[in-house]
Amino acid sequence: MFDFLASMKLGSDAIPRGLTTLSVSWLNDEFRAVAVHRGKVETTWERPGKVEADVPFEALLREAVEKTGYRGETVSLLLAHPRLAQQLVDVPPVKGATLVKVIERQAQQQRMFNEEAAWASQTSPSGKDALRVVLHLFPKLLLDGLVRDCKRNGLELTSVVPASALLQQQITQLPLAKDQVALLVAETGGSTTLVLGRKDAQILLARTLPGTWNRDPERLAVDLNRTILFVSQQYGLALTQGIWLFGPGAEQQTDLLHTRTQLPVSLSPVPCGPFYWASEAVKLRPELNPNFITREMRKAPQRRTFAKVVVGGAALAMLVSLGASGYFLFQERREATNVKTLNRQAARLRMELQSLQQADDKMERKARLAKLVLADRPPPVAAWLLAYLGEAVPPSLVVTNFQVKRQEDHYQVRLAGTFQRTGNQSGPIAPASAITELIDRLGGEPFHLRILKTSDPGSAKGPGSPGEAAGADWLSRVSKGTTLKPVVQDQFVIEGVMR
Repeated sequence: MFDFLASMKLGSDAIPRGLTTLSVSWLNDEFRAVAVHRGKVETTWERPGKVEADVPFEALLREAVEKTGYRGETVSLLLAHPRLAQQLVDVPPVKGATLVKVIERQAQQQRMFNEEAAWASQTSPSGKDALRVVLHLFPKLLLDGLVRDCKRNGLELTSVVPASALLQQQITQLPLAKDQVALLVAETGGSTTLVLGRKDAQILLARTLPGTWNRDPERLAVDLNRTILFVSQQYGLALTQGIWLFGPGAEQQTDLLHTRTQLPVSLSPVPCGPFYWASEAVKLRPELNPNFITREMRKAPQRRTFAKVVVGGAALAMLVSLGASGYFLFQERREATNVKTLNRQAARLRMELQSLQQADDKMERKARLAKLVLADRPPPVAAWLLAYLGEAVPPSLVVTNFQVKRQEDHYQVRLAGTFQRTGNQSGPIAPASAITELIDRLGGEPFHLRILKTSDPGSAKGPGSPGEAAGADWLSRVSKGTTLKPVVQDQFVIEGVMR
């Protein structure tokens, strides 16, 4: 959450917009809570009376959530605790991971308790040969208990900040010049926290003293004089601006502390209210804050969430993969079945195709035969012409030989015949006129026969000529009563072409 605040680069006088957290100030025996929702303080709650040392943080937090009606998920804690301590140490001028290891080693060496120390650090102005660090130390066992108590309430502890961090920020609000140094002393619920710092928020020293000016101002004055002497030895500074007091009862102790320390003592101009620590803690600038919840610990919920998302995504991807594998396997089997079915259908169709092809070939052969018989058969021109001859041949002519021969694009016609005498014809036969008449009829409609050749009708002998009679007589005398039909010779020939 504080990483989010750092990215917004806000000042110390405003709660970051969008921040939702339960800000808790646990100052020794005082416990207060402020519920912040989206940058605004919604409710506040103060536990009545003093908090006993044996009251667990889990119970206090549960009560704070119930009383404030907090609906968020994070908790930030400002802490002043008897086991919380500060140390000023010098380390080699190193950087990065090496510096972290050195500070870790110093933290475990400088701890004033037996268990392992949780630590936070702040750099302090120093020379060139060394790096001065303000170490904040707190038992890691107690810190883990705070984190665990938050988780039991369904919350995430995002910061545990010592009360000195808020005093360091308050120094920037004192009426000081840019490079002036001030010692700010505050009463923190039964202990005293002091911070030595500059106007630019650089910290020089932080300490937690067991007493307060309300309980034992004399002892506090002694501790302040020791601190002033230590500052003079370490930094060579004279606190010309004196000491600034903050907290309940400070106004009544200014004269006493001025007398005991021989330094000017003033009251801090910052108003002090019961919820100052809890409400102002959410305004701290993260880059200046010592936080016992390390970056790795703050990132742990995000890593867990990310791990859950990754695991969920992996599980979803696995389920999708299994589903896809099952679907593709089903599709593969279905396709294999379809292939087998299609192969059977293809085999059946090939057989049907072969059968149909054979039937088609058979039908094609029959079609060719029918075409050969019907379509390509020439029209019966010879029969038509023969029928026409019954009308076209004159009565004095007899056709004895009729030939029609088809060529590529025409018909070749040959007519041959003889002459005859009709029953009422008493005069001589006129062969030339009869042949001319026949030729005219054949050359006209409908056949338009083109005459190529005709015989000479003048050389033909009529039926009543001597030759014919002699032949008939000779035939009549053929032996032994056998009657022979006379052989008729063609007496005219007509040849032509018909298209």
